[in-house]
Amino acid sequence: MESDHTRALRILFLCLVCIGLGQSMLFAILPPAAREIGLSPFQVSTIFASSAAIWVFVSPWWGRRSDAVGRRPIILIGLLGYALSMALLATMIKVGVAKLLPVMAVYPLMVASRCLFALFGSGTGPASQAYVADRTTRSERTAGVALVNAAMGLGETVGPGIGAALAAFGLLTPLYLSAGLAVVSAAMIWFYLPEDSAPHAHAVERPRKLKLRDPRVWPFLLVATSMQAVRATTVITLAFFLQDTLKLTSQQTVQYSGIGFVTLAVSGLFAQLVLVQRFRPSARVMVRVGLPLMLAAFMLFVAGSSFVTYLLALVLLGLGIGLVRPGNAAAASLAVEPNEQGAAAGLVGGVSVIGNVFGPMLGTQLYQRWPIGPYLLNAAIMAGVFVYLLSNRRLRVVR
Repeated sequence: MESDHTRALRILFLCLVCIGLGQSMLFAILPPAAREIGLSPFQVSTIFASSAAIWVFVSPWWGRRSDAVGRRPIILIGLLGYALSMALLATMIKVGVAKLLPVMAVYPLMVASRCLFALFGSGTGPASQAYVADRTTRSERTAGVALVNAAMGLGETVGPGIGAALAAFGLLTPLYLSAGLAVVSAAMIWFYLPEDSAPHAHAVERPRKLKLRDPRVWPFLLVATSMQAVRATTVITLAFFLQDTLKLTSQQTVQYSGIGFVTLAVSGLFAQLVLVQRFRPSARVMVRVGLPLMLAAFMLFVAGSSFVTYLLALVLLGLGIGLVRPGNAAAASLAVEPNEQGAAAGLVGGVSVIGNVFGPMLGTQLYQRWPIGPYLLNAAIMAGVFVYLLSNRRLRVVR
């Protein structure tokens, strides 16, 4: 029984690594490809924003469906939808670069292919997390959820390097490979992921819908959205911030920001794959430790003036995110009933995308007026969320 459980976690881990891999490679490949096609930076941003907007609404629905029909079918649909959307997007990029269709035709097709990912691919994450929740005890929940979150992070960390190496065989080779890996992952899920029945013997036809204002999950939606907003704001503004404060050239900015992003990613992975797996802290401890670490990181950005200080800030930020993200997801899982696991995972994952959309929009506007403004705002958000959670009864009862 233990071997089946371990094998299932390994399969899920590898599948989610593949998705994270493809996502990060796309972020690196699309901007230069878009320039060759003739797309503006704003049009590129709308390709991602349209997908994110759909994700907010569809991910919770897929989570609820997994409560009714089982986790494996939804994971399969998500992986195959991801593979199809990535292959279509790569093909549209190829068509656009070759000028086989005009820009005004290629652009909406690229948007549509990315929206296809949101419509179907958004089911993999919540169903995977709910699968882990179904098969872990309350004391094991945080470590299991951390493993799921770390898988995407690992893929995103190694993706740019792998993409750069594969680009030697063609700009779109990494994207087609990513689609192929998703198909292989789906086959692994189909043949090797055990799920003899739906997650609950009494699964109902109409899965229960969790509301945004449900007091059991509302605090965790707030944490997830706030965390995603401050993280996305930092990622978007970091290169500008380093260049302006340290007076770097363009080449130096690429080098310094690259080191910074790797530091942020590795710190987050260390928290999830080492600290959480080794010490097995409770969800409450992870959130209560992680939020102050993030607050301290943003204060270092405000007070610092050297690259070493900013690297330390990124280490603290990565550790904080690596604790808060899985801790918060596990807390939401522990706060609801067994037949609501998919709904909770989908709601937290879907709503948090709002932070990815609006955080950078506000942060970049603020940066243009006051470079340390986004980091002061991030610090204020983290302080406010931390104070709120200290007084919140829901987090106090979660172990």
